[in-house]
Amino acid sequence: MKSLSTKLIILLIMAVLIPLSFYGILSIWTSRHFNFKSVTEGNINVAKRASGEIDLYISNSMAILNALAQNLGRFNIAREEQRLILGNYILNFPEFREIHIADNKGKLIISSNNISEGDVYFDKAFDIAMMDKIYKSDVYISKNLTPSMTIALPLKRLNTIVGVAIANIDLLKMWNLVDSIRIGKGSYAFVVSGDGRLIAHGLGDGKARVLSNENMKPLKIVRDVLDGKYTVDTYKNIEGKEVIGVAAPIPSMGWGIVIEENLIEAYAPTRRMTFQLTILVILFVTAVSILGYTGGRRFFIQPIGILINTTRKISKGNLDEEVTIRTGDEFEEVGDAFNRMMHQLKIFQEEIKRNERIAFMNKIATGLVHDLRHPIRSIENSSRLIMKDFDKEDYRNTFKNVVTRELRNINQFLEDLLNLSHPLHLTPISLDICVEMDNITETFRDEAEKKGVKIETTYSDKDIRITGDKFSLERLFKNIIRNAIEAMPGGGTLSIYITSISQAVEIRFKDTGHGVPADKINGLFTEFTTTKGDGIGLGLAISKRIIDAHNGAISIESEIGKGTTVRIILPLSGN
Repeated sequence: MKSLSTKLIILLIMAVLIPLSFYGILSIWTSRHFNFKSVTEGNINVAKRASGEIDLYISNSMAILNALAQNLGRFNIAREEQRLILGNYILNFPEFREIHIADNKGKLIISSNNISEGDVYFDKAFDIAMMDKIYKSDVYISKNLTPSMTIALPLKRLNTIVGVAIANIDLLKMWNLVDSIRIGKGSYAFVVSGDGRLIAHGLGDGKARVLSNENMKPLKIVRDVLDGKYTVDTYKNIEGKEVIGVAAPIPSMGWGIVIEENLIEAYAPTRRMTFQLTILVILFVTAVSILGYTGGRRFFIQPIGILINTTRKISKGNLDEEVTIRTGDEFEEVGDAFNRMMHQLKIFQEEIKRNERIAFMNKIATGLVHDLRHPIRSIENSSRLIMKDFDKEDYRNTFKNVVTRELRNINQFLEDLLNLSHPLHLTPISLDICVEMDNITETFRDEAEKKGVKIETTYSDKDIRITGDKFSLERLFKNIIRNAIEAMPGGGTLSIYITSISQAVEIRFKDTGHGVPADKINGLFTEFTTTKGDGIGLGLAISKRIIDAHNGAISIESEIGKGTTVRIILPLSGN
């Protein structure tokens, strides 16, 4: 019955979701297409306008210089009047940094910088102008770190070249124009010279790139615009960011201007539309779900609700709850079947509890056998041999040592069980923790080498003293080291770090073993919990009690396949 209501709601949802999804995909595609078209058309218009302004600025400067050259060349004007005319041009046309007039032999006649007259070598600019051509230099950075260029025009009198007018044009206005182009937060413009060098950039950090003469020709859009093409493209820019780029040539100079807009920002309207359509779909689906639920409530939801409520009560442990449905249909049959199932579940639960108790006792018994078998067998084997070698004093001493050691192990195991319900009895003394750790690790060297485990120790200081019970701390550290070695059956490294931190000492045991699953770490300090296939699971539980008795802290971090780190914090002596 539950599947019928689910199918009903799913059908209602799909009836709305499929056409809405189709409409949404089509709308998003259309929006993206027209968004791209709108962005690129707007940006290309901006690029064309900026290109025209730059072109006009330089063309006007050349026209002004040409007018000056014609005025000075056409009439035989006195030198002082020429200087006055030159000064007026500098004052009225701030785009000119300086203007020089030279005769046809390269001798400087007049200069806006008050340079004394004499022979001046104007290099390429003078030579080209004397060939009745207009000279336009590459853009360069002046001493005050602003862009400039040099132009030179011939001075003619009666169609004869009598000199040259040379001017340095300030292109700061071009920089300001490029800086002012801001279509969005992530957009900017830049201008490249005919050889692809960056000569203007709209971002603040772009000025440094201009000063370093960065070459932009690796970008296809730059190569295309220098070929005189109006270009639109989507690409990764020099910084590796996805952008929409448009480019327009600056014909008179052979330059190009490029405007780049961040792709994410350019498609922001499309993303907003996608978000709105998603919300619309969710609202429609929600509305249909509510209507479907309301319409089917009388026939489906109420009986299902009774089943759900009863199930929730049972999930809290109340197995005496019964389902009461009197509808005379399949729901009533389900309710009766549910009641029969709960009756059987109560029987099964009692059986499970009984089996859990048996399994728990079996676990304890198995652990007892595992932990007591070795010392008892050692005593048994030694007892058999003593009958043969009793007359040998060496063996009698060996027998005594074996029996004493194994009885001590048995006694310690029994004390562990007893300590679970009794407080620990400590005998605190001053201990050099580094010395103690060296002694303990030395006892494991042979065992570790046989298993391919390398034990490394690192101490921040040589003399780190704590106050603690020597015997219990020794048991604690041995248990952790033993667990680490057993966790690396194929070999590995156990790194032990001892570090003074504030008023305490931190001890870390880091192995490269198989690790412990994250869901089992929290239970490692619980009695009778073990990740091994055998043992009773008291080692870490006793370790936790030892640390607590020393006013310390212990924690475990582990990652499957990478190893485990046990971190212990103990107070220093006097704390």
